[in-house]
Amino acid sequence: MHRSKSAVLLTAASVSLALGQSASAGGFGEESRKHNPYVAGDMHNHNTCTDGSVAAGYTIDRAVGTGQAAAGGTNFDLDWFTLGNHGGSGNRDCRFADTSANIPGETTTTWSQTLGQTIQGITITGLKGSANGSNMWRWQSIGEVEYPIIVNRSAQYDKVLVEGLEWIVPGHEHTDVAVIAGQHPRHGGDADKMAEFEFRFDRADTDSIGPVDVSNNPLWPGKDNVNNAGTAGHGKALEGVKWLQANYPLQSYAIPTHTERQGPFSATASKGYNIEHFRDFNNAAPTVAFGIESPGHMAEGGLTGGSGSYGSGAVGGGTYGMVGVYTAKVGGLWDGLLAEGRNFFMFISSDWHSRGAFGARDRYTTADFIPGEYTKLYVPHTGGFRNQSIIDGMRSGNSYSVNGDVIGPDFEFRASAHGQWKTMGETIVAHPGEKIVLEVELTVPATNNSPYSFDNPLLAQIGQHQPLNKPSIDHIDLITGKITGVVSPSAPNYAVANAAGVAGASIVYNPTAAIAKQINWRNMKVKKQRDGSTRLSFETTFTMGSEPGYIRARGTNIPVATPNVTDSAGNPLLDANNAAVSCTDSSCPAHLESVNGVKKVTHDVQAWSNLWFYGNPIFLRPVGSPKLLVEQNAELARRLAFQHGFDRWREEHAEREHAERH
Repeated sequence: MHRSKSAVLLTAASVSLALGQSASAGGFGEESRKHNPYVAGDMHNHNTCTDGSVAAGYTIDRAVGTGQAAAGGTNFDLDWFTLGNHGGSGNRDCRFADTSANIPGETTTTWSQTLGQTIQGITITGLKGSANGSNMWRWQSIGEVEYPIIVNRSAQYDKVLVEGLEWIVPGHEHTDVAVIAGQHPRHGGDADKMAEFEFRFDRADTDSIGPVDVSNNPLWPGKDNVNNAGTAGHGKALEGVKWLQANYPLQSYAIPTHTERQGPFSATASKGYNIEHFRDFNNAAPTVAFGIESPGHMAEGGLTGGSGSYGSGAVGGGTYGMVGVYTAKVGGLWDGLLAEGRNFFMFISSDWHSRGAFGARDRYTTADFIPGEYTKLYVPHTGGFRNQSIIDGMRSGNSYSVNGDVIGPDFEFRASAHGQWKTMGETIVAHPGEKIVLEVELTVPATNNSPYSFDNPLLAQIGQHQPLNKPSIDHIDLITGKITGVVSPSAPNYAVANAAGVAGASIVYNPTAAIAKQINWRNMKVKKQRDGSTRLSFETTFTMGSEPGYIRARGTNIPVATPNVTDSAGNPLLDANNAAVSCTDSSCPAHLESVNGVKKVTHDVQAWSNLWFYGNPIFLRPVGSPKLLVEQNAELARRLAFQHGFDRWREEHAEREHAERH
């Protein structure tokens, strides 16, 4: 097999890759391939229990079902799904859709209208906890409404369903949380531990009672409803992640989401996150708080921006390539955390609420996409895949995030020294000067879920013809950076001044991070598949230096220096610039925003035009140097599993699941 490898050098002075002029387009031999398929899911979405537009069951149906939903609309066949509503309370019965969703026979229905009725096998006899008008506290709806719906749908679908939470965080905006302890929906189970976390730590849940026993004594005593904002609030948030780490270190996660949206952290309010807050979370809960999630709401972009629901006051001033600046910027906040060798990984989800000007069954949207329609978070497809597999896969770092199906479920990003292959989230340990082989392979699907078949207007402006429903990869960036060690909380650079707006995009957290190599699709091996998809692969080599580092990949359908989309290095520009491009095809939809009667690349057309994927890093460490924090925390997870007899529990649970299915 032809394998003309490129030379890469990791020098003592820098861990950026100095690749040769071209990467090999050689494919992988079957003898060297590691079968490691992935499964797609979504962990952040909403229904009418809080501020969503559709019923909880309808959201699940559309996300994990196949074919057409009974109530209308295409289903998106996700493999796993976490119901991730806000904390606090709500007055709508989430067994029903909101009138605005335009689902036949469904109208806005409140709890006061349905108390005492048995609906979908669920009977709510009363609103529990402190008096809250006609609102139900979320701890009650988590345990008594959403989880029973998950039990019901688990019997209907051969998919993994989880009850989660979008935590309204003291001192900050939001964080995705799941606690799977007790959640065994194929056998009943409960979501009591998830509900307890929400009750204790969500700043919007001001209930002071919670559930009670037969003697009317609180089951979850000790809650306070103070110190929910600013610096004191951050301290309370830390107590929340510490509670997860102490009680459910392997059965929970806490992933801050759309973290740039509210601007920098405020010492007196509940707004955004600065780098020190991510460091605090990871220090306090190393097997629970291990990442950051980019925003959903990808069809909200208008003439002045707004994709991701990010306004001009967000850190960065908006999204960049449909992700936040913390992850989009090379050398940005994420690279700053990786420069410490932290187990801190990137994730993505839909943040589904509604389709804006359209109903839930429509294919068009001016707001959000249904889970599985546009964003997909891929985790490893392990044997006996179950809810624990989702958390294990996320914690491992062996996951990747995709918008618009620009790549599929079989991304391979791996490296080998002396025949030992490592993938995302893992660490290669090699002698300085030792050759390391890096292999990348992926599939570009034949089509995606876009309702549009006209040419991508962002590419049409440069003479390229690529239908929106048939995107292809233009290039992949290999991004590297040096690891300089964990920053101590007492160090002067532990906290870094942040900035709202575009000024936030200029902050460099890791000056060693760089695009070490950009591989155009023409320099890859291209293989057309029978199903119409395209398999792309390339291989390169590098030499291990004397300092630790990391390498990660991202890819896009947008060429370098595309006007109003990417800069001369191929980095995404502020997405508000996309609206400077006209959509001139006769099929451009009427709901696009326009200037002087000319339609512009906005809303869902913008989202389907500007596609990216992000892989998590492989870490690199010279033999004899101290273990990185990512290695230490992976070892901690293994010790905890051993101490708790967790491996045996997982094996027994997998065997039971397998027997039940077969």
